[in-house]
Amino acid sequence: MLNNTGPRIDHDTRVYWAGLGEGRLLIARCQACRTWIHPPKGCCPSCWSNEIDHEEPSGAATLFSYLAPRNRGRGIPAIIGWVELVEQDRLLIVAPVVLDSETPPRLGEPLELFWSKKDGAKGPMFKGRCET
Repeated sequence: MLNNTGPRIDHDTRVYWAGLGEGRLLIARCQACRTWIHPPKGCCPSCWSNEIDHEEPSGAATLFSYLAPRNRGRGIPAIIGWVELVEQDRLLIVAPVVLDSETPPRLGEPLELFWSKKDGAKGPMFKGRCET
């Protein structure tokens, strides 16, 4: 029987999960070639360096793809989004995206990071951002 009590935390992912607990999005980044790496890994997939540190991205993103659960009359739903951070092409994280209307979201729609708190746990979410 599989006992899935939470995320797998190991040497490569420890800083990412600790950051989430503090309300900070810490993404692995190669210090040799400056490539962002997510999910976190022990070496850079671009240059194979093991000089990996963690940095906070800006929080600006676009909607790359999404899953929309059925809305059973419970108001405007959050969708599960594959969110592309603006720092690098295909730097994707999976997170809830809050919709501000019942209009289906558009791929490429600009988003911004915000933090939710539920049962004492903090979690990253995204919502539409105004472009100026």
